Amino acid sequence: MKIATIALAGGKSLRMGSDKALLMLDGETMISRTCHVAAQVSESVYVVVRSCEQYQGGISSSENISMVLDTQLSGALVGFLQGIKAIANVPNIAAPDWILLLACDLPNLESDILKAWAAQLADLPEEAIAYLPKHFEPKHFEQEVSNLKSKQWEPLCGFYRWKCQKSLMEFVENGGRSFQQWLKAQQVIEITKVDSNILFNCNTLDDWLVLKKK
Repeated sequence: MKIATIALAGGKSLRMGSDKALLMLDGETMISRTCHVAAQVSESVYVVVRSCEQYQGGISSSENISMVLDTQLSGALVGFLQGIKAIANVPNIAAPDWILLLACDLPNLESDILKAWAAQLADLPEEAIAYLPKHFEPKHFEQEVSNLKSKQWEPLCGFYRWKCQKSLMEFVENGGRSFQQWLKAQQVIEITKVDSNILFNCNTLDDWLVLKKK
């Protein structure tokens, strides 16, 4: 089972106030840690970035880690597609069976967990294009007030079949930008019994302060 990783670090980090991918945790940047964890389960890692120069010193040097410039800056879904295109254009390298897609800010993610998930990929139905966990989040402000929550896919911490690129490209070319909307029309298998702490990400300064206190 050949796996390649795409890590997304091309966001604007507006809620954080600074580039969250370059925040230092235990002596390394968030994106460097993400790449290190991903490398334990995949043969190659591609990091989608806003600026290659900006991340030169923030990513550990490795021949298996490549940077992909996000030329469109149109959100995570388009960044994912640009990462796929970069992998497809690598000469003399066979396409992977699966892509592990990760956000740059998953500080609690561990390689053993990814390996356990990857070991289950061979048992998935051929029609399934993704293997993802779910998380709870409010759909509307009114639901947030009443504490009613909707279970949504966590698209930036899971596996996608290489063949997903066809439907993804069609969705993006038709103006689609929402992972949830794209996945709604696909067969996706849920990764069950996932510790919610694994999916914790640092979107705001408050999130970062909570993490630093642990």
